[in-house]
Amino acid sequence: MDFLANDADDDENIVFGDSFDDRNVLRIVVTEASTEIAHALMYRILSNNVFEDDQLIYLVVYETFEKALFLESIVIELTESSPTQLYGIIYTHEPSIAFKDADIVFCIGLARGYEFVDEEYEDLFFEECALIAKFHGETLEKYAKRDVKVIVLGNITATIISHYAKSIPRKNFTSLSKFNMKMCAAHIAMRAGCRADQIKNVILWGTDNKSTFPDCRYISFEKDVVINDCLRAWLKVDLPRILEDVLNRSLYSRSLAYALAEHCKVLWYGTEQDEWTCMGVYSDSSYGVHEGIFFSYPVFCNNKEYEIVQVPDILLPIYFREISVLSYL
Repeated sequence: MDFLANDADDDENIVFGDSFDDRNVLRIVVTEASTEIAHALMYRILSNNVFEDDQLIYLVVYETFEKALFLESIVIELTESSPTQLYGIIYTHEPSIAFKDADIVFCIGLARGYEFVDEEYEDLFFEECALIAKFHGETLEKYAKRDVKVIVLGNITATIISHYAKSIPRKNFTSLSKFNMKMCAAHIAMRAGCRADQIKNVILWGTDNKSTFPDCRYISFEKDVVINDCLRAWLKVDLPRILEDVLNRSLYSRSLAYALAEHCKVLWYGTEQDEWTCMGVYSDSSYGVHEGIFFSYPVFCNNKEYEIVQVPDILLPIYFREISVLSYL
């Protein structure tokens, strides 16, 4: 296994082993790697739950200069178990090393929930989030492959990053709706008396957690579940309120990490036949959503690409705020 460590004090790189030239090696970058979300995500990536067993991974653990000293212990933890898929590992605070020739980049950013209220757009935290997203976009533009897949936690952040990574196709950027889908499915399962993984084709519309809306008009169950009037009323009236309350609570770090890993797996290997997932993707004006923002849509995935599901005669169930964040940069 290759191991490259970056010394946060003098930028000296120490390399052990051969360089990564195997075509079956994926170079995966995780930013803000000292955070709990990133830490849990990296374990998930290396635990054979995302990629097939024969897929080798060259993991790049990236953090800012001020926090890079925390990375060595994380890298030692990751390598101690010697997972079979780990071909090599880097930890660094140098963008030119971290993002170079990346195949997949998970942009974690700052995490506070990604659902900003109006007055928060003027606070320092939102400004810092926006500046970090801008930096990620500019760095991707400068160093990453043009076909890199970029996975982001929030739609607002994805809009900013893709704006500054100008030469990378917008379709290469996706943001996380899987966590909201899983939370929604868990509540439906409790109500309907089935397992969450037996629930298919719920739609999560929206720009961020605050405006996420569950649409169950096309829901299906693998198990025989009677969709009676009582359940229909609960899905239409109560479920949106319950989901809004859940998503406004404290951040679910580990659950978000697991959802990011599953998002990547579905994007990489595709959705099941006649089954869609939901992702934040760049709006092409489908369903009347304003073009130029990232929005949670139902999508089919195949061959590492997504396609927005076009359901005839469907209208969005509520009005969604269209937030322009670029003016804050």
